[in-house]
Amino acid sequence: MEKAKLVSLVAGGALVLGGTFTAGLYSAVRQNAAYDLVWGTLDQAKTLYEELPNLRGTEPIHFLRPAKYPGQGVTVNDPAAGQDDLILLSGFYDGNNKVRLLRRDGAVLNEWTLSARALFPDASFFRLPPATDWNAITHGTIITPEGDIIFSFESGGVARLDRCGKPVWTTPGVLGHHSPNWLDDGGVVIAGGKRVTRQRDKAKWPYSADYWEDLVYKFAPDGKLTLQKPLTELMVENDLQGRITATGQFSTRINGEFHLNDVEELPASKAAAFPMFEAGDLLLSLRNFNAILVTDSEVKRVKWYLTGPFIRQHDPDWQADGTITLFDNHSDETLDGTRGGGSRILKIDPATDKVVTLYGGRQDQPMYSPERSTHQMQPDGNILITEAQSGRAFEVTPAGKIVWEYINRYDDSRVTWLHDAEIIDPSYFTVKDWNCGG
Repeated sequence: MEKAKLVSLVAGGALVLGGTFTAGLYSAVRQNAAYDLVWGTLDQAKTLYEELPNLRGTEPIHFLRPAKYPGQGVTVNDPAAGQDDLILLSGFYDGNNKVRLLRRDGAVLNEWTLSARALFPDASFFRLPPATDWNAITHGTIITPEGDIIFSFESGGVARLDRCGKPVWTTPGVLGHHSPNWLDDGGVVIAGGKRVTRQRDKAKWPYSADYWEDLVYKFAPDGKLTLQKPLTELMVENDLQGRITATGQFSTRINGEFHLNDVEELPASKAAAFPMFEAGDLLLSLRNFNAILVTDSEVKRVKWYLTGPFIRQHDPDWQADGTITLFDNHSDETLDGTRGGGSRILKIDPATDKVVTLYGGRQDQPMYSPERSTHQMQPDGNILITEAQSGRAFEVTPAGKIVWEYINRYDDSRVTWLHDAEIIDPSYFTVKDWNCGG
């Protein structure tokens, strides 16, 4: 009976999907609801049949990738790398999105489970409402000295959990996107999104159809939304319409026009190193434009921007020496074969636009993640890198030596994603006992 039901489900789904696909293609120019459903399905690259392991809870297909590196858990732990540090890892472990606070030897000090359905019983406001927890994807996580964590589900809600996993606040109805970052006042800044429609929102040039808008959100420490700024509005106000329509296309993308994937405030402690900017200015990463830009704190004025040489970049960070570093997702292959290709960590001087490679992009420094990924510069010049879709986090010296590595193994041939890794000095925490009584 179970097999018969399964066959019926797949057959029925195939008919619906096939009919919708035909209708969507027929009406593509109009970009109506059928078109959106078709391209939403293709955007996820999953048919109903392919989704069955996910829907039945047998295999987390959205998080799985072929393994490129051997080993499981901590595979390298050089004593010279600083054994007292703690490492905060965000990823998919043991059947769900989780955050783990680790010692360098891999011992788990604390763990949080991130369940979209538990935190947001009504997830209808998500861009793609998740059918299961395995359809909700997180990115990076930040942590307070008290052990609270703040994170978002991709194009879904933002949440703060205490050190024992209890909700402190959530944002029902407000779409976050990617990783939050701290503000000097104790609040957080994060990318967000909303659907803009011609009828309800009076969407206008440069887009000829409904679209997903990217926004900059600021939240107060208590979770109250204090600022929201649409990027289309920012670009038009700064006479950057030419950047928006550089492809010559006025149609819209289902996954967003800009794909804003990071926002970071210039803290007062580093502002003196950036005389062209001010404390409170914001550094934005626009993945679909291969661009980063700096705005004022209210996201009204674009002060500086740079397009490339990075491709689909993530996680630009302010550095104390007056430079900006980022994870350049780049390309895994090159046309002329003169170098190894792959992702890179780049350093950029915004005063001169000079770009240098700190790690990667070479055959002897292999790493590649077509999407996601982060990095964290260390005081001694080491770099902690998250190669997200390879399920790998590792720390390298300025000379390129790997001194710590973690592989998020799923089975003999596959890994699951690691979203983010951050080294934290234990003195940062006020928590003395992480035990939550089971």
